[in-house]
Amino acid sequence: MRYNAISIPDGYVLTTLEIVFLIIISLYLVGGSFYHFYELVEIPLAPKKVVLESAFVNRSISGGSKATSNLYLTVGQDKETYDYVIEAPVRDIEHLGFKKLRKLWVAVEPDRKKRFVWGVYDNELTLLISRQDILRWTKYNNAKNYFVIFTWGFGSLYLLFILINNGIWNRVSGKRIAHENRESRRWDIRN
Repeated sequence: MRYNAISIPDGYVLTTLEIVFLIIISLYLVGGSFYHFYELVEIPLAPKKVVLESAFVNRSISGGSKATSNLYLTVGQDKETYDYVIEAPVRDIEHLGFKKLRKLWVAVEPDRKKRFVWGVYDNELTLLISRQDILRWTKYNNAKNYFVIFTWGFGSLYLLFILINNGIWNRVSGKRIAHENRESRRWDIRN
């Protein structure tokens, strides 16, 4: 008979330590799913018209991971400023030479409620990052986040199923069977 690490024998009852461990792991998976859900970037419809807004790099480029870097921008002036992060592959962004407090121009929609950068230009209005690059990076990052959300969400549902089946159901049915066995023994002793 082959041993399978994922299968759990029928009738197995989880110990308290196993229940606590599975609860912690499932909470971690649910928390990670919510984190990646909030990392999703809403991509608005392509605007008919964009305007140039002043921006600057508010901190050095940092690595989101080994393969990606984050470009942190502050867009706008005075009270209407907001922070915006562009996550891009390291190979695409490191050669552009972004330095902290570098003055840039970004293409945004005239409606300031839709905070999406459609292009990045330097001080001489030379295109540094195009609309196609930003859309490609954003769609790729959203696809990665959706993958993590679904796999970790499915994993947490599987752990919940194990908790209910082996932690609660088997425990209750085991106690019921033990109670019935005790009653049948008492009945046999009386007769």
